[in-house]
Amino acid sequence: MTTSREMLLVGGVAKRLKQKGSWVGETHIQKTCFVAKIRRNLPIESEFVLYKHGPYSFDLNKSLAHMQGRMLLLRRPNPGYGPTLELNEALWNALDRSLKGLFSRYESDISDVCDFLGKKNVAELEKIATAIYVADVLNLPKGDQAGKITEIKPHISIEAAREAVHEASSFS
Repeated sequence: MTTSREMLLVGGVAKRLKQKGSWVGETHIQKTCFVAKIRRNLPIESEFVLYKHGPYSFDLNKSLAHMQGRMLLLRRPNPGYGPTLELNEALWNALDRSLKGLFSRYESDISDVCDFLGKKNVAELEKIATAIYVADVLNLPKGDQAGKITEIKPHISIEAAREAVHEASSFS
């Protein structure tokens, strides 16, 4: 079940991603929510698993569909790519007011993560989010992280995995 708090936080991620220059596809929201949950302790309720293209939440996927059904997120075609998810700011602001301005407590942390990931492409997001998963969820020592990334994601070269580990470690 998607809670009001979850919709507020995910909507805030979509809003900030757009402000940071992202085209705000589901992958961007998924990876940003994951990193915000892991590295900034954002109270995202959705659980994440390591999936085809890095950390993914089936719960968050359902929440995004729920938010679209409530017209809180609007799907806009993006030719050649997946759709852009655009926040209905009037509804989102009303939701924030009903939660007594809860978003302001998390705004800075969400902004930091969106600054870090907002302009990344999908391939970059996969590598960085996977590096954070390996470091923080699997809790592997830094020296073992790149090797684990290439083991679970054979299409990522060892050099790219090392770069992702370095970039992920620079964002704590």
